Amino acid sequence: MFSKLIQKYKDSAGRLDVRLTTYYTIILVTLSVLVCLFCFIRLQHLLLKQVDKILIDEAHELTDDIAASSDYRAGCARFEQDINRRKYYQIEFRLLTTDLQTLYATPYASRLPLPDLGVSRSFETVRLEGKRTRYRVYQRTFSPGSQDMVVQIATTMRTNQELLERFYENVLWALPLIFVVSIGCGMLAARKPCRIIRNIAAVTATITSESLHERLPVPSARDDVRALTETINGMIERLEASFAQMRQFTADVSHELRTPLFAVRGNMEVALSRQRDAAEYREVLSECLEKIDFLIKMVNDMFLISRFEAGKINLDAQVVNLASILQDICDFYTPMAQDRSIDLQLEACETAVTLADRGRVLQLLSNLLDNALKFTPQGGRVTLSLVRQQAAIILEVTDTGIGIPEHELQRVFDRFYQSDRSRSSPQRGAGLGLQICKRIAEAHGWTIGVRPNAGQGVTFFVTIPVKQ
Repeated sequence: MFSKLIQKYKDSAGRLDVRLTTYYTIILVTLSVLVCLFCFIRLQHLLLKQVDKILIDEAHELTDDIAASSDYRAGCARFEQDINRRKYYQIEFRLLTTDLQTLYATPYASRLPLPDLGVSRSFETVRLEGKRTRYRVYQRTFSPGSQDMVVQIATTMRTNQELLERFYENVLWALPLIFVVSIGCGMLAARKPCRIIRNIAAVTATITSESLHERLPVPSARDDVRALTETINGMIERLEASFAQMRQFTADVSHELRTPLFAVRGNMEVALSRQRDAAEYREVLSECLEKIDFLIKMVNDMFLISRFEAGKINLDAQVVNLASILQDICDFYTPMAQDRSIDLQLEACETAVTLADRGRVLQLLSNLLDNALKFTPQGGRVTLSLVRQQAAIILEVTDTGIGIPEHELQRVFDRFYQSDRSRSSPQRGAGLGLQICKRIAEAHGWTIGVRPNAGQGVTFFVTIPVKQ
């Protein structure tokens, strides 16, 4: 029977409620044993202190009787008669000279050990020959007259021993009861939180990618279980947002891939619909190659963004002169701007040195300039500027293009997001350039933003902390 209980406990030892009950039982039983031990020691001390007080009082009474009598024997006899009338405790005493000669002794007092004359007062516990119980002995030196005497007075410790034995027996009877009560209290204390945790586990197990809108019920009590529930709900909420973002990403990628692929397929079907000359085939192939280049660039941009998100992009940080980089990028894009009749200017370019990856900074500026030139009409102006302030370096790309609606400014850096001006532009992109700009800026610890101009167009700005 007992072995079956042990085996059953081992089989269920992994359950949280069993572990909590076990810990609760061990703690409560240990505390109970410590309390009982403390009470036992305290009771023993108090009983001994009470016995010592009785012995001191009796010794004073004996010495007073001896001092009040003309003969010490008469005083001792009177004291012996007095203590014999007391039935509630037994007193033995002995009167000795300083050379340890017995002057008077009760029947059992002669068995007491001889006193130590080196101390005037002392207590000790002894076991008399022929007696099972122990005796508490008190000795005192006094001078009733011209002669010094030593009084030894003792009393049995039987009452104390009986009280302590009863206490010990009661503790032995109480410990199994405490053990059983501890198990019951532990089970009751562990039942509610474990039931809540099991409910949390059961509900969480039913949540799938199709039911991420569901949430765990939050307990009213402000405890660890509530904190756990809120944490799991927060995790589910983040998973729901991630799944929604993944679905949106899949839909966006499918849309962005489908459009150029259908265009390539359409061009090829048109080319194959009838016999054509070499020039016409070359034109169709050029259009297909342009669409394929667009797809390759979009795939490369997506791969770059995913590497940024995974933290796999290692910046080749070095000290760079931002003014020099702006001058290089401006020189590179000037012919393109001139072909489109756009005035590309470099203004307020102050010398500013910072720690950055030169290649990534060029990529960031290229994407910003591509956007600015794409959406700025002929006769417009695109301006690059670099201003060093007290707390930061501000890099700006300003255009006089068609602008961005106010309600779209916060979303222009989202992946695949294209504003109304992008959709109406003949040079429509994939909506990844500004997302890459944001990732590059964040990788450097910079911030990037956009604001509408007072007149026309927008300004993209990058804030670089001076501490870098």
